[in-house]
Amino acid sequence: MIELHEVSKSFGDVVALSRLSMSATDGHVTGFLGPNGAGKSTTLKLIMGEIRPDTGTVRVFDENPINNAVLKRRIGYVSEHEDLYPWMKGKQFVTSLAKLILPLEQAEAAAKEALEKVGLSVKGKRIKSYSKGMKQRLKVAAAIVHNPDLLILDEPFGGLDPLGRREMKRLVSILNNEGVTVLISSHILYELDEMSTRMVLIHRGQALAEGPPEEVLNLIDQFPHQILFRAPRNELQKLSKLLIGEDVVKSITFASDKAKNDLIVITDTPSKFYPIVTQVIAENGLQINHLESQTDNIEAIFDFLT
Repeated sequence: MIELHEVSKSFGDVVALSRLSMSATDGHVTGFLGPNGAGKSTTLKLIMGEIRPDTGTVRVFDENPINNAVLKRRIGYVSEHEDLYPWMKGKQFVTSLAKLILPLEQAEAAAKEALEKVGLSVKGKRIKSYSKGMKQRLKVAAAIVHNPDLLILDEPFGGLDPLGRREMKRLVSILNNEGVTVLISSHILYELDEMSTRMVLIHRGQALAEGPPEEVLNLIDQFPHQILFRAPRNELQKLSKLLIGEDVVKSITFASDKAKNDLIVITDTPSKFYPIVTQVIAENGLQINHLESQTDNIEAIFDFLT
């Protein structure tokens, strides 16, 4: 459905993409993952035909997207920006966009259906009074009002609270089950790993990995993960003795500052480590006050993969 081959794009002296090749397959939810500045938004603009590549080819439904109005009727696009008219009401906004594509007698019914699909029915309220989550759902309604075959979402989780994120994931799943192919970008791994059926990792304008989520996540799991435990000193000593013999543990270190009751454990297989440590803590009744991963820097992970 989407195929980029050896695509490069520069803006002055800044190289946004360098010989990027990637694809999004019909019927899938493709997670497009990379740190900020990796080239995700530039890639989406190329797919939408908003900009031209310097070299390489971009094909969408096996067509060139540049100046292709017929092709754009098959695509729904949700920008990362808040492209809304705050003085309008929700239905008025979606209907006005529907009229650009659909016959006038169909536009209002299509807008109503799209709003119902995203679970948005706020009568009489203007967009300026909407919450962030409501605005995001309104943008999706506007993008699907013409029943597109492909939906492109650029950082749709930005600014959403946990409930809003859950609702967005639910909505993407519903649309995909109805036959819509989805390409969704994010710089946060956990937003995409559960909802994607394919993943593409991009870093510094190049694709590092592409395929089923489990295969891509296996690459990331090889990165040394650092986990911090905070608890009374005697509890941490018990935990260290219980973990030291586990194959998934590469090193265990107590904080150099004795005033801090911190224990640092490094593992290169977090998917195996977390079930083991949970079992150890539970079976031995350890009182662990705090546990957190200190390896949430996606830039560091992508540097490791290169």
